[in-house]
Amino acid sequence: MAPPPRPPPALMDELVEEIALRIPPDDPARLLRAALVCKRWWRVISDPGFRRRFREFHRTPPMLGFLRNLGPHSTFVATSSFRPTHAARWNCPAVDARHGRVLLHVAAQGLGENPLGSPFVVWDPITGDRRELPLLRLSIYPNSWNAAVLCASPAGACDHLDCHRGPFQVVFVSSDTRRIVAYVFSSEAAAWSKRASVQLLANRISLGPSALIGNVLYFMFFFGKSVLKYDLGTREMSVVQLPPECWFARIVPMTTEDGRLGVATVVNSKLYLWSRDSCPDGDAGWVQSRVIELEKLLPNEALSTSSGGVDVDGIADGIAVIFLRTDDGVFTIDLKSCQVKKVYKDSWIFGNFPFLSFYTPCTRHWQQPLHLRDKEQAPQMPDKHKILNCRLLHQG
Repeated sequence: MAPPPRPPPALMDELVEEIALRIPPDDPARLLRAALVCKRWWRVISDPGFRRRFREFHRTPPMLGFLRNLGPHSTFVATSSFRPTHAARWNCPAVDARHGRVLLHVAAQGLGENPLGSPFVVWDPITGDRRELPLLRLSIYPNSWNAAVLCASPAGACDHLDCHRGPFQVVFVSSDTRRIVAYVFSSEAAAWSKRASVQLLANRISLGPSALIGNVLYFMFFFGKSVLKYDLGTREMSVVQLPPECWFARIVPMTTEDGRLGVATVVNSKLYLWSRDSCPDGDAGWVQSRVIELEKLLPNEALSTSSGGVDVDGIADGIAVIFLRTDDGVFTIDLKSCQVKKVYKDSWIFGNFPFLSFYTPCTRHWQQPLHLRDKEQAPQMPDKHKILNCRLLHQG
């Protein structure tokens, strides 16, 4: 009787790593399934060196989901296999999301209360960490305000691939009838800065997505005629006028592909993209860079005008994805491929804040279930390695 054929030789660890490195980062469950093939694969994929190389190989953090607001509440809507703990935040609407962090604001509980009489909260969906900021003491109640969270490193000093556990800043801007004021919270100092102020006759600041370009933050004003420019280095503020063609439409600021200020808006079922361009005389003007006809991409139900038609409601900077709120729900459009996805069925939401971050398995800490789209196809491990129902915390 012929002896049974010898099993093929196992892949070398270097080849296992090269295969795992090419797993798309926007589906963490696939990386987990690869790690569950055997103990050796698990050891390779859970190694801190692999996780670092995985981030460096892909460079751009994927969108794992987005925060959506409905009244005073926010919910994490997954667009991948990642599921954070405590995805629903009652009485904590989302204000911003950037560099692996989410900025929440505890909503006022009663009519007539100071809207800023409750704290901001910085939440890390990957680790579940939640930090409540000290109350911001204001001399008067602002007519309008907005805020942004970001890595504390200056522009160009961090690649933002894995800085969600490092120092951060929160920039708060508000306006009254005669001036705009700004405060900055430093996680390292655990305190708000002194007030910066400028006399500007401008519209109310819109509570919606902001844009970070280099060392400058941009916040929208209501009615869409201008945008507030805040320099993180000098703490100086100024107003940038928008092109007249965008006035009175829903506008969201964005970072263009070449790193300039841009805006996106929808008019008559067309998505218009504008970019800020420098002129030879030193002044800056606006250039219409692209027009996308939504009638060719969205279903007819989404183009209905019964409740206002289509609006831009968020932008995932770095991956060129735009959120559109329609009567048929929320859609995303990939500006590179023009691929359209319906990501939420309800249109009655206010603000979409994309969450971009890497998420890779680790063997040290466990929390709640990581969603596997097809658990029956996941490989079976020995009893002492029954971890299919465990959430894997990202470790640096």
